[in-house]
Parts: sequence; structure tokens; C-alpha cells
Amino acid sequence: MDSGVVQIVADYVEQTLGREGYQYICAVVANCKMLALELDEDEASVLDMDALIMAAYLHNISTVEYGYQGHHIKSAEMAIEFLRELDMPAALIGKVEQAILIHTSVVSSELRATSPLEGRVLYDADKLGRLSGLAVVTSLIEFGARYPNRAVTGEVLTAILRHIEERFVELYQSLHTAPARDMARAKFGNTLAFLDGVIEHLSDATPV
Repeated sequence: MDSGVVQIVADYVEQTLGREGYQYICAVVANCKMLALELDEDEASVLDMDALIMAAYLHNISTVEYGYQGHHIKSAEMAIEFLRELDMPAALIGKVEQAILIHTSVVSSELRATSPLEGRVLYDADKLGRLSGLAVVTSLIEFGARYPNRAVTGEVLTAILRHIEERFVELYQSLHTAPARDMARAKFGNTLAFLDGVIEHLSDATPV
């Protein structure tokens, strides 16, 4: 794809989502590129890299105005409209639309062979950033923001961390592609070891 078109899309995303949102998007784009390089030969031969990158840039484009509830649907609509304005080929636009529409969905093993590869790669790229220690910190900040007046005792913190640990396990198991599982394995193991270590040392219920 013409690098100028990619830059136009990137500029549009940065302008729409702001600097912080755009930085996250760039991380997802980078993950997509890394995963694409590690696909086996059969999968690589059918992957539409242009559609994948376009979808990676545009998959959250609606969230600032409309929020995250059902954002895959609204983002797909906005992506279609924007790419049509750029006179992108209809086939490319269709693949971008499908990738965005399924990027929030866990595809069963039975259906993976018939679901768009671009969407499965985008799902994995989007989730890889959540299998890290930083995601633990983010979850704790979210808890504090949601319950600002609640004392965080050792017991409460242990419960929060166990919940995060369960979410991490589910997230890791939901990854669609072998390269994503390989890339996530070390990060996943390190994060679980961190959580287990913190939980082990929380011995009393003293408010903090």
C-alpha cells in the first residue's frame, strides 16, 4: 500500500483519538506486524496485510465520541466511510470492516478456519498488551477510581489480584494464533509469577 495513504489514516486516527489513544493504537499496529511475520506459510499467503494495518489503525476510532460499548460496530461504520473518502478499493474496505467487526470476539477453534484471518490477528494484537504487569497497575487504578472511599485491606487486595489473575488466564487462552500464544507465553508467565508473589505476601487485612 502507498505509504502516503497509511500516513493519512494514521494522522486521522491521532487527530480523532488524541495522543494517548494514538500511542496505544501504534502498539497494536506494531503487534500486528510482528504477528504477521510469524504466521506459518499457509496463513501468511492469505493474509491481506494492507487490510490488517488499516483495521489496526481504525479499530477503536469511534470510542472517543461513542464509548466502548459496541465500539466494533460503530468503528467499522466510521472506517468504511473514511476509506471510501480515500477511494480505497471496495474489496479492501470489506476486509477492514470484517476485521474490525470481529476484533472483540473470541472465535471458537471450530470456526477459526472460516473467520477472517485479519480479524483474528487484530484480536490477538489488541490483547497482547493486556498480558503485562502494567495491566495489573491499570486494573488497580480502575478499582481505586470506581471505589474511591473503600479501604484497600490485604484481603480486598488479594481478592482483586486473584480476579485479575483469572482474567489473564482467560485472555491468554482466548488468543487465536500460534505466534500470539508464543509471544504472550513469557509475558504471561512473568505476570502470573508477579501476582502470585504479591498474593503470597499479603498476610493480614491492614488498610493501606
